[in-house]
Amino acid sequence: MGAGMIRNIAAAGHDVTVYARTPSKASGLPASHAPDTRTAVDGADIALLSVTDSEDVIAVVREVMAASMPPPIIIDTSTIAPDAAREAAALAEAGGSQYLDCPVSGGPAGAEAGTLAVMCGGSDEALAAAVPVLDLIGDPAKRVHCGPVGMGLVAKLVNNLLVAVISAGTAEAFGIGQRAGVSTEVLVQVVTASSGDSWQLRNLFPRVLAGDHRPGFRARDLRKDLGHARGLAGGPLVLGDPVADLFTQVDGAMDYGAVARLLMDLPEEDS
Repeated sequence: MGAGMIRNIAAAGHDVTVYARTPSKASGLPASHAPDTRTAVDGADIALLSVTDSEDVIAVVREVMAASMPPPIIIDTSTIAPDAAREAAALAEAGGSQYLDCPVSGGPAGAEAGTLAVMCGGSDEALAAAVPVLDLIGDPAKRVHCGPVGMGLVAKLVNNLLVAVISAGTAEAFGIGQRAGVSTEVLVQVVTASSGDSWQLRNLFPRVLAGDHRPGFRARDLRKDLGHARGLAGGPLVLGDPVADLFTQVDGAMDYGAVARLLMDLPEEDS
């Protein structure tokens, strides 16, 4: 995700310095390479984060704020717990910076195209300062200011809970139809013209039905997000918990669409 964002920001003429904990992930990017987080952000106008989970964000923000000249704005595109974002915002504020939680949706393809949907949490002032960068990584028409810090993540977790439920539900329904004798090609034709249509069916399932589970959004990352959604709910999820249990049976390194292999008859995996 970060690679596509960097390419679009650099293509617009901005100087970008990158630090990646796994250096190979930053290979070939149009950016200067820094040996650590502090060096990467020192004196920058904006720091843009894209890491895995809550603990990672807190650690990175601590490093950002330890720079001799921390950036005034931190844009965090990671999907983490809303409370962790609030903790990160407090760390930033204590050092004179402003933090925005800006989780994104659209996957690596959206990051490369600069068309990501961005769910923003933070102050109006911080968001206004971040807009020039947000315009480069996402589609302004799909950017929503959801409220104060943490609210962008609440919205993202709602979205990802739906992603899990709808993708698993689609696979289960198609599996039932498939075993009753209707081909998946006919099922796609019927459902896309009917009220069961969905983004998942139109965008994920062409790959799923071809047996292609190369990772775009990994199953382990969706499982992580489902855990945060459950934490947000503060108790059991009537639909979410059984679906989350289903995803524990999917190889975490595969695309989340591989959940369909548990519910349907599919071709051998496309390598």
